[in-house]
Amino acid sequence: MSVLKTLKLGKAAPIVAPADAKGRARAKVVAHLEQQKQLLAAHLEGRALDTTRPVNRTNDAGERVRVMQPVHVRRDWFLDGTGTVHFMVRYGAKPLPLDKAGNSSVEVGTLDALPGAIDALLAAVRAGELDQQLAAAAQERSKAFKRRTGATQAA
Repeated sequence: MSVLKTLKLGKAAPIVAPADAKGRARAKVVAHLEQQKQLLAAHLEGRALDTTRPVNRTNDAGERVRVMQPVHVRRDWFLDGTGTVHFMVRYGAKPLPLDKAGNSSVEVGTLDALPGAIDALLAAVRAGELDQQLAAAAQERSKAFKRRTGATQAA
């Protein structure tokens, strides 16, 4: 009997990231807002958020190994001079303008109301209400990365 006939075969494939720029930008902002919800929950419980990311390092034997490195998550809410809580959505390191007037923060009021504001922003991003702003921010961010031409690659 063949070994392959003893296995259960299927046509399943892994989930891939969106191929279009709009879908990637939405997924990036949704992941960022979900992380802000986790950070807020940790802050309200009085503990630190422990997040890590995989990086490659060289160990003492000179081998490249994959290790988990702690990551600092920047808090996107802040208090103004009157003690009112505001929340801003970031794309990369820059605040994302939320309307045509260029307003980049949402006035929340108190920390207790912040989870509802983050949920509303998540719904807006998933519904595509911020697609124009995300496209402009992604285009602005891509200007910082210069493409190599054939002449500079050969040098």
